[in-house]
Amino acid sequence: MEPKGVVPVHYKPEAVVVPPFLPDTPTCRAELAQYYESISRVDSGVGRLIEILTKSKKFDDTLIIYISDNGVPFPGAKTTVFEPGLNLPCIVRNPAAKKRGVVSEAFVSWVDITPTILDFAGVKPTRIQKLHGRSFLPVLEQERPEGWDEVYASHTFHEVTMYYPMRVVRSGKFKLIWNIAYPLPFPFASDLYGSATWQDTLKHGEDYVYGKRSVSAYEHRPQFELYDLEKDPDEIHNLADDAAQRKKLAALKQKLRQFQKRTGDPWILKWQHE
Repeated sequence: MEPKGVVPVHYKPEAVVVPPFLPDTPTCRAELAQYYESISRVDSGVGRLIEILTKSKKFDDTLIIYISDNGVPFPGAKTTVFEPGLNLPCIVRNPAAKKRGVVSEAFVSWVDITPTILDFAGVKPTRIQKLHGRSFLPVLEQERPEGWDEVYASHTFHEVTMYYPMRVVRSGKFKLIWNIAYPLPFPFASDLYGSATWQDTLKHGEDYVYGKRSVSAYEHRPQFELYDLEKDPDEIHNLADDAAQRKKLAALKQKLRQFQKRTGDPWILKWQHE
């Protein structure tokens, strides 16, 4: 029996939208339909929460932040630092905002969540409570705020057997991925490896194209991946060896080093010992 206020929503596999990083197969479509049903279930829950806040007269003094903890649970998204794994939903309602319905292009990271909540609550961290992020509360009503066009990301483990550290900087339209353990094959989370979509993919061999990458290209990464996301949103054309992008590559590598130094990242030693 569904909880009160939850209306089940079902999707037909043949009618779902298949993202370009996934294979358009009956198996993948069936799994996507189930995933979209779970998203609709979450939407119902959010709607129910807003109803409760409204009835309790707390809606107009509550900061609401709706995010996802990772990309969709398919290979190519969750556990990766490709855009489907990093470009996540972030819907915020600040009750004090004067403008509504603003779609901001600001690059924010989940390390910004705590500073934002503290800012809303009027709490200023002490010098001891050093935070990596910053509050995005002041720019929620701006579509293209200045100084919010750079963001960083990191991945080291997902499960204890999934050692594959990666560091990322996105600056403007360019994105650099440093696959620190690039000689190793990219590991899989157990749920992703056992998914119907990936098991169906494995039947076709390493040359099979999964979305827009071959299985082999997905499992074996180069040390550096540089992408122009404006021209190449699917991150297929690696520019790391392009002589025309040599200066951009060097500049982004330096930004990664600075990020690692700021955050006390032990993998910064890999720049010297690889």
